[in-house]
Amino acid sequence: MSIEALRRREVRKPAKAKRRISLVAVIVAMAMVNLIMGITFPLTALVLARQGVETSWIGLNAAMQALPVLFMTPLTPRLIKRFGPAATMFTGLVIAAMALPLMGLFPSLPIWFPLRALLGVAGCLLWATSEAWIHAMVEDDRRGRMMGIYSASAAAGFSAGPVILVLVGTNGVLPFLIGGGAMLLGAVLMAFADWSRGHFDTGRKGAPVWGLVFLAPAALLANFFFAAAEESVTSFFSLYALQFGMPEKIGLALLTIAALGAIALQFPIGWLADKMNRMALMVLLIALTIVGYATLPFVLPGVIATGIAIFFIVGIATGIYTVGMVLMGERFTGGELAGASALTTAMWGLGALVGAPFSGAAMELWHPHGLIAAVILLYLAYLPFPLIAWRRERAATDMIRT
Repeated sequence: MSIEALRRREVRKPAKAKRRISLVAVIVAMAMVNLIMGITFPLTALVLARQGVETSWIGLNAAMQALPVLFMTPLTPRLIKRFGPAATMFTGLVIAAMALPLMGLFPSLPIWFPLRALLGVAGCLLWATSEAWIHAMVEDDRRGRMMGIYSASAAAGFSAGPVILVLVGTNGVLPFLIGGGAMLLGAVLMAFADWSRGHFDTGRKGAPVWGLVFLAPAALLANFFFAAAEESVTSFFSLYALQFGMPEKIGLALLTIAALGAIALQFPIGWLADKMNRMALMVLLIALTIVGYATLPFVLPGVIATGIAIFFIVGIATGIYTVGMVLMGERFTGGELAGASALTTAMWGLGALVGAPFSGAAMELWHPHGLIAAVILLYLAYLPFPLIAWRRERAATDMIRT
């Protein structure tokens, strides 16, 4: 082997190691985003409810965590390009590490509005950047399985939130401090990732970020409807379970079981996305999710039956996010990929912005099943988008065959 070949081999080794570390850091960062939600959404709802705050105000406070997407969506792709994905995600982790302890020190509805907005900024930076970066690092034939692992890590982060609350309780500053400490650990790991720039310099760049939704609505709107529904469940399921006489800790434990379902089912769903028509799989997942939530009121308040049901319902519903991200990575590359990732994060934020107040109001209008009705309506509203896209794909395939 020549000296030049040996040099090239030595250069590839650290680059390959950096790529592995970056991949792990991206997956861990996604877990941190969801740990933020897994702690704050149920915890703040319970704390504010104990203070006598109405569910509609609790929903508005939860929506503040989504509000930053309105200005972060066009800004995030520029930050990724200017500073690189690692630096952008490191900043998001540090912001979250500061905001969470402050929420614990000042448990007040007015103070929580700006602090939850800060958490929203951190979430936008982490989520949009991690989605774009992981798609840039994987090949299309493995995209479904890798996104399954990525989504499972998100579910694992979320499930850790209720576990922490069950173990340490929902009073005092401790759960907020634990969350802040986890963000700092994520930042330490990110410090060892690839801090270079230029990851998204290929592909088309001309389309405005918000205009991308018209190019692939079924893929880019998935996060809006999924977030509107699932953030509603995250925020209000513990209160919904209380209405059936379930203790607070049982409601939090059921949220953990739901997240375990999301962890367990994402890799199989991602595997299916690599083996079958992805749009058809999306339609199937939405239909199964609607049926699942419709059955949930009939199994409550049985703890075992509810646990089994919520395990599969949320696991299948999370597959909607997984397949949506696979479709996005399939459709966009390079500069457009960074913009599409920022847009899907915006869709998530807007979904949470709409979903939590919508479901909170529905719970006040229809006691006790307003939450379930709101979630089903949201998924029904999304179903036509992948259904139409699937039918168009089939029509195009039939035309090619004939």
